[in-house]
Amino acid sequence: MKNNTVKQLLESDDLLIGISELSKMTNVSPRQIRYWEQRKYIESTGEKSGNRKFRLPMVIKVEIIKHYLDEGYTLTAAVEKAQERQENIHQAKMLLKDVLKGIQKIGDRYTVIHLDDFSNKEGFYLVRDIETNQATYQIIGKDIEVTKDRIEEWFDFVEK
Repeated sequence: MKNNTVKQLLESDDLLIGISELSKMTNVSPRQIRYWEQRKYIESTGEKSGNRKFRLPMVIKVEIIKHYLDEGYTLTAAVEKAQERQENIHQAKMLLKDVLKGIQKIGDRYTVIHLDDFSNKEGFYLVRDIETNQATYQIIGKDIEVTKDRIEEWFDFVEK
């Protein structure tokens, strides 16, 4: 996936979901969704046709509220916790937007996330071994190429 595409996904809120789809995705009844909207816990795009459409952040918020309700929280507490979590997600999204340089797969085994533009000017790499589900990170200079052999050395070092 190209770097620009990843950044566009991180920035995009253009995905619209109808109330029926939202209900199916989250297992929250349309009636409950309308009630939450009436109470201003969530908001739709407010289309004139009367068909409610929800942007991605609201889809996520409904899922988070449902999660907290299932854990036994009151609706008010669930909404407060969902708003707090969404703010944290937003801050993480903004941070990733600023520092994400790319995601690549090396061979059939490794996924590498390259983060950069830190004040120390080093490259930060998160690496996941698909076969073992292990993860590691490395901080390396900008001129060093990330290769399969180099990644295997990183994992060998972690295991020792």
